[in-house]
Amino acid sequence: MPRLSIDITEQQHQQLKISAALTGQSIKDYVLSRAFRAPQENDTLSEEQALLALHDFLEQRLQQVRSGETVSASSADIKARARALRYGGA
Repeated sequence: MPRLSIDITEQQHQQLKISAALTGQSIKDYVLSRAFRAPQENDTLSEEQALLALHDFLEQRLQQVRSGETVSASSADIKARARALRYGGA
């Protein structure tokens, strides 16, 4: 049987362990149930809804750019900052 291994922080491991315990499942069963759960009705948008949401997002972003609301950071800088914020860094 194939195996899957991922690197996670100690904090993420503890959170995963707690979440699994709260549902009465092993970590393996918890992760598999979350990864392969049936899509919920509100999980999906129709194609038209998705296009409208994308249009609204891009229109708002274009207005920000036109008014000079931009950042000078590179995409790598933005990703690093997002990871730091997500995983408890500053």
